[in-house]
Amino acid sequence: EYRLGKNHLTYSVWLVPAYSDAKYYNQIIASLSKQYAAPKFAAHMTIYSKISSISEAKKAVSSIKSKKIQAKILGIGKSDYLWKTLFVKIKKDRQLVSIHQSLHDSLKNNYDFAPHLSLIYKKLNTQTKRRIQNNLKIKKSILFDSVVIIRSSRTVKNWKVVYCKKL
Repeated sequence: EYRLGKNHLTYSVWLVPAYSDAKYYNQIIASLSKQYAAPKFAAHMTIYSKISSISEAKKAVSSIKSKKIQAKILGIGKSDYLWKTLFVKIKKDRQLVSIHQSLHDSLKNNYDFAPHLSLIYKKLNTQTKRRIQNNLKIKKSILFDSVVIIRSSRTVKNWKVVYCKKL
């Protein structure tokens, strides 16, 4: 479980899918969260995390120069890490690297960027993960059209969007 200090807030920068892709993935996430009693969350790709200052985060995000991103999907991955239980693997292309680098240049802390869109946050056994993986049908690409800053907290349901920028 991801733990933050009692009064310690951090911020993350997400790329959020365009309406039809968001709707598609939010339905998958909602279905899995209901079926496996897991937290429900909005479809997103974390591009930067563990930012302590909202003003620095906003400054960094406002400096992003990018158009909408049509990202290529490489398949569905699974891991034992809670925040990557089951996820859509996304190709790390030039445009994504450029956005991440822009944030890194501004924020200076290290965030290991591995492009993905999580589908469930829950400790599951390998057979269950494999069964879900085999039964999911996913698209070949995903369109991201906005960048948001979210305020992170210990519990997923308390995550809150505090800033949004359209690409």
